[in-house]
Order: sequence, then C-alpha cells, then structure tokens
Amino acid sequence: RLRELKLSHSRQEVQCFKGAGGCDVDVIDYTGGSICCYGDNDEKICSTETGIEIENNNFCLTPGLRGTIPAGFANTPYLQVLDLSNNFLTGNIPPEIGGLLRLRMLDLTNNTLTGSIPSVLGALVSAAIRVHGNDMIRGENK
Repeated sequence: RLRELKLSHSRQEVQCFKGAGGCDVDVIDYTGGSICCYGDNDEKICSTETGIEIENNNFCLTPGLRGTIPAGFANTPYLQVLDLSNNFLTGNIPPEIGGLLRLRMLDLTNNTLTGSIPSVLGALVSAAIRVHGNDMIRGENK
C-alpha cells in the first residue's frame, strides 16, 4: 500500500554538459525538443525543451516533472504524503485529490499551476496543504 510519494526536485539541480560530449545532439544542431545527456557515472539525464538552456556552448538541463497532475492519484486511498513540489507541473489541481482522506501532507509548492484551489480539498481537515509559489493559482491561504 502506497503511503508516501515524494517526487520533489530542486530547481537548483541544473547539470551542464559540453554540447558535443555526452549528449545525443550537438549544441549547433539543436533545433528544439527533448534531449538526453550522460553524466560522469554514465547516468542518463533527459529534459524536455522547457528544462533546457544553452550557456557557453553547453547544454544545461534542469530535471523535474512536467505536465499536469494526474487525477489517478485518487486511486491511492492509503496515500498520506504527496510531495510534488519544485517541479514544472501545469494546469489545475485535480479535485479528485480531495478524496484522499488519509492524506496528511500535500505539497504542490513552486510549480506553475493555474486555476482555483478545489473546494473539496477542504475535506482534508488533517492535511497540511501547501501551494505557494504558483503565482497563477487562485484561492484562500495560498
């Protein structure tokens, strides 16, 4: 039974790679999209276009989750901790998360979420709910 899911990333974890060394494309040939590079211990690190910067002919990749929060988290009824902080998540907070009645901590800080905080999250009376750092979200106590 899944009780804790901690998928927080630090946006300070930027890793830079020489364009021709260790990446699947050279800086000069890069036209957009996802790329993968290999670290010192042959660890494969991939990033989508939103997490890629080019500095001094080097690729700098920022790891982190991208996309929307899946409503499917509602299918994890024993979940007590859901930490998705410090990622690149977009869109609305799915109201289905309000059905996670055992939830003690929901941390969605420092993403790019939008919309309103679902009122059903008010049913999570024992949960600490953190959403600060999402400038486009509306609701009380953000």
